[in-house]
Amino acid sequence: MEFVLESSLPHQQRAVDAVAEVFDHVAMTAPPKYYANPCFDRRDARLLDNILRVQRERSVPAKYRGRSQPSKALGLDIKMETGTGKTYVYTKTMYELHRRYGFNKFILVVPSLSIKAGTAQFLLDASVQRHFRDVCGYQAELVPCVLEAQKRAKGRQFFPSVVSEFVKGSCQSSDRIFVLLLNMQLLTGSQMLKRDDYDYGPERFYRPFAALKATRPFVLIDEPHRFQRTQAAYRTIEKELLPQCIIRYGATFPTVVQGRGKKRAEVKDYANLLYDLNACAAFNQNLIKGVIKEHFEAPSGSEEKVKITKIESKKAVRLQDIRREEKRLIKESYTLAAGDALSLVSPAFRGLMVREIKRNTVVFSNGVEKRTGEELDASAYMTSYQEAMLDLALKRHFQVERQNFRRPFKIKPLALFFIDDIAAFRGTESEQPYLREFFERALRRQMEELLRELSPEEDEYRAYLKASLADISGCLGGYFAQDHSESDPEVQREMQEILYGKKELLTIRRPDGSYNVRRFLFSKWTLKEGWDNPNIFTITKLRSSGSEISKLQEVGRGLRLPVDENGNRIAGEAFYLTYIVDFTEADFAEKLVQEINHDVTEVTLVTTAQIVTVAKAYGIQPPELLKAELLRDGFIDLDDRVREERRSELLEKYPEFAAGVERGKILDANHQKPQEVHVRPRALSGAQGALGKAESAVFVPL
Repeated sequence: MEFVLESSLPHQQRAVDAVAEVFDHVAMTAPPKYYANPCFDRRDARLLDNILRVQRERSVPAKYRGRSQPSKALGLDIKMETGTGKTYVYTKTMYELHRRYGFNKFILVVPSLSIKAGTAQFLLDASVQRHFRDVCGYQAELVPCVLEAQKRAKGRQFFPSVVSEFVKGSCQSSDRIFVLLLNMQLLTGSQMLKRDDYDYGPERFYRPFAALKATRPFVLIDEPHRFQRTQAAYRTIEKELLPQCIIRYGATFPTVVQGRGKKRAEVKDYANLLYDLNACAAFNQNLIKGVIKEHFEAPSGSEEKVKITKIESKKAVRLQDIRREEKRLIKESYTLAAGDALSLVSPAFRGLMVREIKRNTVVFSNGVEKRTGEELDASAYMTSYQEAMLDLALKRHFQVERQNFRRPFKIKPLALFFIDDIAAFRGTESEQPYLREFFERALRRQMEELLRELSPEEDEYRAYLKASLADISGCLGGYFAQDHSESDPEVQREMQEILYGKKELLTIRRPDGSYNVRRFLFSKWTLKEGWDNPNIFTITKLRSSGSEISKLQEVGRGLRLPVDENGNRIAGEAFYLTYIVDFTEADFAEKLVQEINHDVTEVTLVTTAQIVTVAKAYGIQPPELLKAELLRDGFIDLDDRVREERRSELLEKYPEFAAGVERGKILDANHQKPQEVHVRPRALSGAQGALGKAESAVFVPL
């Protein structure tokens, strides 16, 4: 499979042009050395004029306009929601800055190894290089230089060859763009770039940081919320690399505190925000999947579970009773010994006792044995709460998978599971991987049931399920941080496929014609920012997220629109990500909507769906008449952007256009029962453009 990249998506091209236009007609000087970038004049008044013009044309909220100068480097920020193509955008931006101005030394900094792996895979991909050359028309080759940590070795250390290759790349080579890719740890936790005792260095630089600084680089930062200005990594970038320009790309940006007392407030730490494709716009413009939140509901209707939090010296077990009463979440802790009744924790466990406490497990009087970290469902304590959630997740996965196998060009759905205990999946010398074993049993059971339901026309899906049954363990894969030092070849194979083989993971058949059945992925929040896969349709959260992280970050791994078996991105349909949590997060959908809407300060765009809704409310038929009226009265332009000077008048006349995520984008399956959804084309070509008929009916699993 090769991903079919699209070169003319408007929301991506606007971000590329936003950065490139900042340097229009700004004074430039020739590079001081053959290995350095051209230099732009930071004092040129046209720089500020360009920034203000770009911000105005891209409808950046007024409170973020104007030049911000938080450091010596020129800062430029591009905000793009997860799943909207940020990696593609900053790659194309490098090509564009090279074509227009001759910049060819870029340092790309990412926060983690998993992000670096995905980014390197994209930059090194031959089909990506062909796309930018043949489809986009850039007459240049991008040369990725991926910097890895040096292995500890005795004796002499050699100057990093990747840094040397990057530095010696000449700006006089008009057909080459050099990109140094490194992760945060190499800036702060390694001596490789700091030391100056190498025997050899390019251009007589014996300290890598000094050599990189001399290239007068542009630095690009991915996931800027991981690079606070006060942190060592950001300070190192400013001091040691001394870049001309720092361009940050992300869905989330750092916050800073301003004011004191009652005036104290947290504000986004933007540096010349040029483009704001926030979550609300991304959802409303159908650039990403919608979200269906669902939590397991016990047959009894109770919302209670008991978690085994700790086992102490085979003598006592600590338990936590977690329940919801009248929308209040109550947590109470207990310590029991062998022989104690579990009803001391909750009346739901009447008749059950602690029979034996082992090193890592507890045996109850009904013979059920549970481990530290497991949660018992109070309404059906023969099964753990996690097992019930896994059953639910498998049910939702197979609903989506069966539907997508009926397409002319199939989509292979993937499911992602976040777990607490790595040993529960990998196992140890003394413990069996109980979670993996349960999952494999449940997987076998559900596939056997599904095979009995298939119609005669579903021959290929039947063959796929039979291949899966023949290789149950191959259907699963895990990636955890410790896997990098693991010697087990199967663990390494799983890690390589999940972390580095995004395309391979999406294939239904392998090169030899056999079915690729791996589609259930397990991790421990290792796969978070920067890792995603377009065909994640189900995420199950079997563990807490640790700290209070953004709800958008939690669902972000599965928001990207899917691709089919030929690598084509599928747009024009309303796809949904099912996000399964436990009852303690029953309000997840509500909080996600609040987070999305909190980030919207001004309405900057009207969508086709909004036009249809507002037209219906005011009895304007057909809806394109309302679009024509908005254009005629100067409320919007031909790109559906709201004219800033007329915004208040528009909202006074049609308050329904107020900013906010549209209904139907974020659903709660425990309260809302979504029906088939029809999606209309987003853009209208002009005042006479028809809104068009629904492109497709969408399957929403319940």
